[in-house]
Amino acid sequence: MSEQELAPPKTPVTVKPRNFLFVKRDTDIRGTYVIDPRIKIPQFMLPPLAAGQTEATRQNVFLHAGKGGAGINVDLFVLGDANTKRSLNMFLGSKNGSITAKLHAASTARPPIHITAKAAHGITLHLPRTFRGPVTVRNTGSIRISEHLRADMMPLSEANDTMRYFVGTLEDWTDESKWAGDEVVLDNCGLGSVILQYDVEPKGAQCSSNGCLIC
Repeated sequence: MSEQELAPPKTPVTVKPRNFLFVKRDTDIRGTYVIDPRIKIPQFMLPPLAAGQTEATRQNVFLHAGKGGAGINVDLFVLGDANTKRSLNMFLGSKNGSITAKLHAASTARPPIHITAKAAHGITLHLPRTFRGPVTVRNTGSIRISEHLRADMMPLSEANDTMRYFVGTLEDWTDESKWAGDEVVLDNCGLGSVILQYDVEPKGAQCSSNGCLIC
């Protein structure tokens, strides 16, 4: 499989970049969004802060589907560069539904991505191939990881329905330094599986005994 075939999808030119995306509704949240943390927005036009947040910790993406079985199904394209002052923070939540999120980021020279997802009925997350960092999964159901992501992933620990992994190597992370790269926290508190894979994987990839099939 060539690098061109594994290249991430191109950022859609018909979707305008935005920052501090905030959607909270009782119905499904679906769509394609382009997030650029370099975009500055006047204070009076910013969305409300989530509970416990300050301006310093305001999320670049906040999506929450509330009542019934409302869920989230989104494509998120990340822009920005390494000079961006802080991490790009995302929160996805579905009170009674499931979450499917495809995260695309072409360049490694970008701000670190921190994504937290909480759902009641399953989470499917597609990570960009440039992702490097810890992954924490709290889940009472099954966890399925594609064979291609699993090949780059190091299991760290398992305790009380919580699994911890690291994508990449630990060479740049020591006890004396705080991790400054990407990070994922997934919390599936009900039915359904947690599925992890890259945003682009070879067609016809085979299913391992505890991985997921990409066809």
